Amino acid sequence: MVFGPSAPAISRSTIVHDPFDEEAFEEILPKAAGLRLLLAESRVPLAQQLAFDLFCSFYKYFVKLRSPSEIAPECQGHRDLLARALELREHSKLRAFTRLKPAETALATELVLDALLEEMNRTPPASKDTDTTEKARDPSSESAGGVTTQRLREVMKDAREDLQSATELIAAWSSGPGQETRLPAELKLRLMRDVVRNPRLRMIALLFGRYRRLGLRERTLPAMRASQEVVDFIQGGDVARALAGELSSFAMEEREDLFYAKVVTHSLLIYELWRREEEPRAVYLCIDNSGSMAGEKEVWAKASALALAHLALAEDRPVEVVLFGDAADPLRVVSMRPEDNVSTRLEKLLDVASYFLGGGTDFVKPLSHVLDALEMGHHTGSDLLFVSDGLCPIPEDFVRRFREAKARYDLRMTSVLIGEEPLALGEISDTVHRLDEALQAGEALAAHFASAFLERGHEPLHVARAPLRPGRGTPLLFDHFLPTNDES
Repeated sequence: MVFGPSAPAISRSTIVHDPFDEEAFEEILPKAAGLRLLLAESRVPLAQQLAFDLFCSFYKYFVKLRSPSEIAPECQGHRDLLARALELREHSKLRAFTRLKPAETALATELVLDALLEEMNRTPPASKDTDTTEKARDPSSESAGGVTTQRLREVMKDAREDLQSATELIAAWSSGPGQETRLPAELKLRLMRDVVRNPRLRMIALLFGRYRRLGLRERTLPAMRASQEVVDFIQGGDVARALAGELSSFAMEEREDLFYAKVVTHSLLIYELWRREEEPRAVYLCIDNSGSMAGEKEVWAKASALALAHLALAEDRPVEVVLFGDAADPLRVVSMRPEDNVSTRLEKLLDVASYFLGGGTDFVKPLSHVLDALEMGHHTGSDLLFVSDGLCPIPEDFVRRFREAKARYDLRMTSVLIGEEPLALGEISDTVHRLDEALQAGEALAAHFASAFLERGHEPLHVARAPLRPGRGTPLLFDHFLPTNDES
């Protein structure tokens, strides 16, 4: 009989996990077509076990490595790889997008595993030590240990950038303002993978996230509240519009809990605001899809247009994207509405991002479409953004007609010319921006659209009615601070 503590159980997994982690992996794997295909085509032994270790390192809230004595000899190289990965700052940044999120974790596992398997196939197994006391290791484990730390850092960084851009793009377009994104895991994985695996969509997604954040920053400036007016008091939970008397409770320790309770129950007394312009202005985005726009110019134009469209939809403004080419090419018109559901939003997003014509350039056809839309709908108050890198003559009779329609329907036109002089567009545009071929000022211009093109002050509000006219029966804003007749 042998006394003393039992020997530790030998495992092929290098990460301490529980049955819930195994269940999460087994549940998401059938929905992750890319990861399944990668594992099926891999010739590296123990690739499935390495995938599970990577999944746990991204998914678990707390990650802990097993001790070397608890790991099978053929998986010792996996432990060395994971140990070095957990020490990298890039791994921690990647976990910020994957922790406790099965879909994001599955995509991150696929991206990292794909790069590692490719590196392991190129790296020859390390020569075996002649020391007879050392246990022989599996060739795949030796290859995993041969992946350099620098290469591991690059793989984690690339995966984090791809995952961040894809998740931000899908999350922004799969829900409305203030709504939670609840896409099925299989659909979410497919959309994110389509974005990451397509070089053009990946660049558009990366720039879209950057331009959207810049635009949101511009739209939150205090100057944007210039067209709002206080008309009444209501109960709500918006602390930014709370009355001074309610905010004073937050400053008093004995009344702080009461303040939080009112925020949660939406019973704060807040200012009711009214927006002067009740009907939102429609937005038209005309993007050149000619052959000369291929590459960085197309990516910048579509990324900035999609960021602008997202901000406009958040303000209940309808958007119509017009992708144009030569006079013989058909127009690709994508109409976006604030009331579109999730699947419709994402379908239209991918349609705009992936569609490309090539060929020549004609300005009259897309501009005629905008005029026809205004005349048929009798819309007064619209904004038009026109982006192109080509030169195209515009007939005088059309210039005259366009100017008359602009005045009649209150159409404001902003043009962006890439590498060319405005010429004909300068005669019909209210504002003209020029960009060089290198797009050096592209980021600043995309952020400028949020404040200048969308016109500051059009924030979505809960109220859209005429302001109250103060009279003897209308209380002043701070009447609750004045003494009552009984107290005087």
